[in-house]
Amino acid sequence: MKINLPVTTNELIVDPVNPIVTKTDVKGSITYVNRAFVEISGFSEQELLGKNHNIVRHPDMPPEAFADLWETIKTGKPWNGIVKNRAKNGDFYWVEAYVTPITEHGRIVGYMSVRSQPKRSDVEAASALYRQVQAKQAKVPSTLQRYAKQGDVLKRAPVLALLSSAVAIGSFFLPDSQRLLREGLGMSASLLALAAGAWGWIRVRSMLTMLDQHFQDLQEGRLDHAMQVKEGGLLGRVLSSLEALRIHYRATIADVMRASLYTKEQAHGLLDDMHALAARSVQQRQGLGQISHNMESLSLAVQDVVRLAEHNQQDSLHTQQVAREGRQTMDAATGAAERAVNVVSQSRNSMVELDEAMVRIRSMTTLIHEIADQTNLLALNAAIEAARAGEMGRGFAVVADEVRKLAERTTNTTDSIGEIVEEIGKITHSAVSSMDATVEEVGEVNGQIRLSSGNLQGLIEAAEQSSQQARQLAREMGSKSDSINVMATALEQLNALSEQDMHTTHSIGESAGHLAETSVDLAQLTDNFSKWQKR
Repeated sequence: MKINLPVTTNELIVDPVNPIVTKTDVKGSITYVNRAFVEISGFSEQELLGKNHNIVRHPDMPPEAFADLWETIKTGKPWNGIVKNRAKNGDFYWVEAYVTPITEHGRIVGYMSVRSQPKRSDVEAASALYRQVQAKQAKVPSTLQRYAKQGDVLKRAPVLALLSSAVAIGSFFLPDSQRLLREGLGMSASLLALAAGAWGWIRVRSMLTMLDQHFQDLQEGRLDHAMQVKEGGLLGRVLSSLEALRIHYRATIADVMRASLYTKEQAHGLLDDMHALAARSVQQRQGLGQISHNMESLSLAVQDVVRLAEHNQQDSLHTQQVAREGRQTMDAATGAAERAVNVVSQSRNSMVELDEAMVRIRSMTTLIHEIADQTNLLALNAAIEAARAGEMGRGFAVVADEVRKLAERTTNTTDSIGEIVEEIGKITHSAVSSMDATVEEVGEVNGQIRLSSGNLQGLIEAAEQSSQQARQLAREMGSKSDSINVMATALEQLNALSEQDMHTTHSIGESAGHLAETSVDLAQLTDNFSKWQKR
């Protein structure tokens, strides 16, 4: 026997209004479970379907009880008993189980078990019996033997009638000497026939009254009244079938009522969700409209950026052209400045050479001046000597005087030449200084020109990079513009779908409203049964 562990001492109570219903195939594998069974067992529907029904068997249940159950239902008869079941977490719950075969064309194809909340007295009695059975101190009563002990009034009444007829016929063959005995037997046969008829009528009338009462209960929806079947035979089978019908009817109505309530709750919840969804759909549509408007604005802005990028690219190209022309001009100016520096440098060198020549001339004039002074001194000496010579030195005196005059003119000339040379020296020094300043200034200008040329080269490179970036930006923004247009189209389609969703949501809301109304109608139809269920 399958032993399910662990177990706890916590008892779960079956809902008296919602019976537990399961169906199995002929081997005991579960094919259907209702919500009440799922909730109390703790197993999910997926964990139960396809599993053997002994998945909820409690270790306290003796195997003999289930053997009696299977022995009974395999013969096509219903089985009724108190059963202790185990939940998934080990808790337990007691049920009053009513198991009947499911037949198709007279063949058993499965079994249906309807389990309700038992009476506590029945639970205590069953618990005590099962402990005794586990201890081998008692046995589980056989349900089939109980069925066999039930009498059949439709069979007993004819037997009694035949017996009374036999007594009457036997008394007819008695001799006249036994007239009193014959009359007594005839009277006994009549009384026996009358008693048999009365007994049969009373039994049949009692069962018919029971049938009438239960049919009345079914008509009024009183499904909580159990029928005690104590009769066998045809009438017993009719009563058992009616009791099975009541139990199945009660379980079905309970499931319908629960499903109706669940459907009503779900319908109202769905209706609320539909209203909320409709409100969100309106907000979503408004949001999509705003997004679509923003996308249009963004598309226009992107187009403006593309145009600006194209203009920037043209400006950058123009800047490059101007910068290249400026650099060419700067390069030409640099060349001219370098040539001017070379010319000035050459002129300075010439001036330096001229100054050096002036220095040599000054030296020569100094020498000439010294010679003239010496000549003048010699002439003076000659004149003195000529005067001493008298008449003989007169001619020499004249020559000496001329020499002196020539020396004086030479001195004067050398002085003039010295002054001119000095003036030329000053001019030369001034020219050299000016040329040095010019060379230095031209060098600085040339340096500035080179710096400006370098800056122009940087400007050309920056303008070229700016042009490339502007061109790339124009391409990317053009691509983004296409993407934005695609997104705008998608948003328009999404907006259309949102509007369709609003209509669909409205339709679903109407369907949910109809479903809620249907659940209310169903609840009203089962209201007659529910008031007896709650009592």
